[in-house]
Amino acid sequence: MKTIARGLAVWLAAAALAPAEPAVPAEAPPAGRSFSLGVHLAYWDLAQLKGLDFDGNLGAGAVGHIPLREHVAVELRMSGFAAGEERNIETADGQRFENDVTIVSMPLEANILLKAPVGRTLVLYGGPGLGYYLFDGQSNSKLGDKTLVYDIEVADELGGYLVAGLRAQLKPHVALYLEGQYTWVETRIKKATEVRREIGIDWVAQELDFSGFALHAGLLFTF
Repeated sequence: MKTIARGLAVWLAAAALAPAEPAVPAEAPPAGRSFSLGVHLAYWDLAQLKGLDFDGNLGAGAVGHIPLREHVAVELRMSGFAAGEERNIETADGQRFENDVTIVSMPLEANILLKAPVGRTLVLYGGPGLGYYLFDGQSNSKLGDKTLVYDIEVADELGGYLVAGLRAQLKPHVALYLEGQYTWVETRIKKATEVRREIGIDWVAQELDFSGFALHAGLLFTF
């Protein structure tokens, strides 16, 4: 993930240093305050998360882009992520369980963007945002033919983030974008006492830090 982040930083820096071309873009987006809708695939790195052996969240998202001025826009974002972990657990009485824990997150976010055209078809952008992060979880434990299923109540929380990216206009109504986002949000397990009592999971009372870097790649359609 660090390699991907460094690659994004190098790409953005190179684009920022590219010489500007005064000519009118060959594939300029529609003029005026046109609404744009983007869809992307995403990877949310969870390096700060303790207690669960998750490498990261895979997911997808959608963004609504509303220009306010020539170089200023507001965005509304909605994403969905899921991460899982499998463990082999032995209880105090010697029983062995295959335990599968899944945590699902749904960020609902809004941010301001400042945009800077670079060259004929490229746009650098970035800005701060706020979000409300919905979480849920489930634990499945298998003992032979028997499966124990428990819901894990995870608190929904407010958080903040910074986003920066590069957009390349492919056609007047279609653009490709690559962006990085760093989110600050922490949550906690609200209720999982039955899971702890039955199968001995040791992380149920912990705070969960979902702060981390996410990489998005997708298409933006302008109407």
